[in-house]
Amino acid sequence: MVRVGIIGASGYGGGELIRLLKAHPGVELVGFSSRKHEGKPLSSAWPQLWDKGLFATLEEVLEQADVVFLALPNGLAMELAPRALKEGKRVIDLSGDYRLPPEVYESWYGIPHKSSGLYREAVYGLPELHRKELGGARLVANPGCYVTATTLALAPLAAEGVLRGAFVVGLSGVSGAGREGEGTFFAEVNENLKPYKVGGVHRHIPEMERNLGRLLAQGRPVRTHGPLGEVRLSFVPHLVPMTRGILVTVEAEVEGNWSQKALDELYQDFYAQEPFVRVTEALPETKGTYASNRVDVKPLFEARTGRVMVFAALDNLVKGMAGQAVQNLNLMLDLPEETALPKEGLWP
Repeated sequence: MVRVGIIGASGYGGGELIRLLKAHPGVELVGFSSRKHEGKPLSSAWPQLWDKGLFATLEEVLEQADVVFLALPNGLAMELAPRALKEGKRVIDLSGDYRLPPEVYESWYGIPHKSSGLYREAVYGLPELHRKELGGARLVANPGCYVTATTLALAPLAAEGVLRGAFVVGLSGVSGAGREGEGTFFAEVNENLKPYKVGGVHRHIPEMERNLGRLLAQGRPVRTHGPLGEVRLSFVPHLVPMTRGILVTVEAEVEGNWSQKALDELYQDFYAQEPFVRVTEALPETKGTYASNRVDVKPLFEARTGRVMVFAALDNLVKGMAGQAVQNLNLMLDLPEETALPKEGLWP
């Protein structure tokens, strides 16, 4: 039984990790920490979870765990990961600290990188593209919700070598901003829909472009630190008055002549063996993936204009965060990939 621990367990990602790991037959959750709730019962942060355990200290979690999940704000994992690795732990980082080259990270996040030497060791944790790399990984950079949805929406086109760019409209539930997210008060989000961080400034843009650039240059499987092609995206995210869920609507700039039949065949073939990606007949909707680790994807050829469009939906706290981290854990430990991860969602 592998011992796992969570550092930063009072945020939404940490709470979902606890829920999923408590039901995992191959691991033992030996500790979870939060500076805010240290020494308090789990229910002080998470009334939906039934557990008499107390929030531990960071040191207690590091001492007991073999694998550590870092569910921390950007800029903090880079301080803890070197220590955890030095102590022989394996690390899954849910922040953006190891997803990008340090110089790119510093430019887009505005945070000096304090352990830039570890970037070359980090494996990018999107199993659908990096599965072969994850088995031996010591440090995994777990991608987030918008990036996962957008990458999987466009991956088949990029791997086919025909993707040149895209216009991406993203819609996110308010939990995507985190438990203390600015501008997420009920009075401000209720009956309100608003775009934010538009004009090519959203910090997830370079991550999306690198993912698709790898596919253009390498095909599948993909190596984190392999060659890159060039893809340019416009990304327009919106905050939606719902609790959780991500929906992206993508207009893809592609080469060649396409039809609905050709798109369907491409996407069905690309995702045929993927346990958590479903190519749908109907247009995806966020409620259909609620509380599941599934991504629903639908390519669409608009015959009137000749445009190629793709829609993708997922739960931002599961496949877009904690569920993906557990999926990575399973691959790191050579366990069945689907262990403890729900494919079905909740409805209504």
